[in-house]
Amino acid sequence: MRNDEVAQLLQETADLLELTGGNPHRARAFSRAARSLQDLDEPAAKRLSEETLVEASGIGDGMADHIGDIVHGGSFELRDELQSAVPPGLMDVLRVNGLGTKRTRRLWTELGIASLDELEQAAESDRIMSLDGFGAKTQQNILENVRQLRRYEAQWRLADAWGATRPFLEALRALDAVGRAVPTGALRRRAETMERADVLVSTANPTSVTKWLDGRLDDPSEEDAVVTGRLNEGLPVAVHLASPDRFGTAWWRTTGASDHCAAVTERASSPGDHPDENALYHAVGLSFVPPALREGQGEVRAAADDELPALLTTEDLDGCLHNHSTYSDGSHTLREMAVAARDRGYSYFGICDHSQSLQIADGLSPEEVRDQHEAVARLNDELADGAPPFRVFHGIESDILRDGSLDYERELLDAFDFVVGSVHTGFSMTEDEATERLVRAVEAPHTRILGHPTGRLLLGREGYPIDHERVIEACAEHDVALELNANPHRLDLDWRWVRHATDHGVLISVNPDAHAISELDYVTWGVAVGRKGWLTPDQCLNAKSLNAFEQWLEDARP
Repeated sequence: MRNDEVAQLLQETADLLELTGGNPHRARAFSRAARSLQDLDEPAAKRLSEETLVEASGIGDGMADHIGDIVHGGSFELRDELQSAVPPGLMDVLRVNGLGTKRTRRLWTELGIASLDELEQAAESDRIMSLDGFGAKTQQNILENVRQLRRYEAQWRLADAWGATRPFLEALRALDAVGRAVPTGALRRRAETMERADVLVSTANPTSVTKWLDGRLDDPSEEDAVVTGRLNEGLPVAVHLASPDRFGTAWWRTTGASDHCAAVTERASSPGDHPDENALYHAVGLSFVPPALREGQGEVRAAADDELPALLTTEDLDGCLHNHSTYSDGSHTLREMAVAARDRGYSYFGICDHSQSLQIADGLSPEEVRDQHEAVARLNDELADGAPPFRVFHGIESDILRDGSLDYERELLDAFDFVVGSVHTGFSMTEDEATERLVRAVEAPHTRILGHPTGRLLLGREGYPIDHERVIEACAEHDVALELNANPHRLDLDWRWVRHATDHGVLISVNPDAHAISELDYVTWGVAVGRKGWLTPDQCLNAKSLNAFEQWLEDARP
């Protein structure tokens, strides 16, 4: 059982304790243990066998026993008791954005609401307004968020879909009847969310593959050489079967968005059967189009003119900016994070813990900023003798306040190497208000990167509305980079605006926003969707060399 799966059950227990009126301190203990478990580099099962799990923060002997029960039996007694004490649909209500355990408990105990259907009906009939503290606006927000959650339920994030599909692909490749098994469709195009995963199999024996799939998939069905069903994780999957001689044509047809395929077939009504995609594109007079670009955004015309860009890869990244440590809400120390970045081959690392206004994330006080500044200097002295050169930059993720100003006084802001300005509160602004807020932050002389520009959480929270064009124009005018936050729950800036930004000369910074060592690798997802926006190394801030990045910072000193 994966650590994140165990952590999910611990957090669920914390929620159940609060929903049933249990001890809040006990609930917080389960939440702390869940966070600690997610940040472990080793599987919990291994730590249990070595009797070292209790060395992790927030995990004592009793909690380790609960985790052991989960690892070996899938649950534990307290969780089972709590589950039996609440209606089965109440946890679905808790998933509605903006409710939380306290409001969910009130809806349940005072109105008898214990399912999404009951919550939706209560909002539509104005029953929620009868509760103290639940006004008309709150009721409308609840109704909109319920409907939004229903839309989200049919979607999967890219990283989650890939994680569920990868072992399935590996199992397919091990079959004697399978020549190749590859991702296709939205998964191959690296769409940020998708309704299903598509897989293409090259086989001369489709009957054998179909028989295997019947025993592997939940609810399998077959039509026109496509087998559909669900993986164990619940992800819908479509397995396309193709003979080796037409594998390339099938891969092209199942990969591209409809607009891309239509643009190609305008050049040749039938591309013909080809064993590989290179042959297909050559046959219709095009250079090979990378899968990420096959969205019908002018890539076919560019391929015809041999003007497709050389897209960014993870190997092009030389720096790792916007990361957190135990100074704020991170799980590893500044030194641990920096060394982990160096060991991954980066030439520079940016620490950007939260600023003082974000108290929920243990934002740094001015005194803690000064302490961290000295710690960065000591760390740079320690790492200076290494080869190749490596440097830690002292940054901050400064909250953008409601009026667009940054946290801290100018004197303290002057001490940072760079500032990432981000919005974390006040999401209910109008488009004009939110845009003005961001533009003012971009105009502030210390802002060097605008962090996760819309604040969206994929399949969790819509981004606040902004005038992207106006924000991009402001970034271009003031030489402020736009962040493509690579956390798979964000992927914000949306790739559809990346090309518009780079066309205006705005640099894109692909940042992991890492709160733990393992999250440094989130850049994989940021690069994947950045490529969809035609992002090249020259247009990426942290693809600059150490010297070039230092010069970029120096050129913009206030």
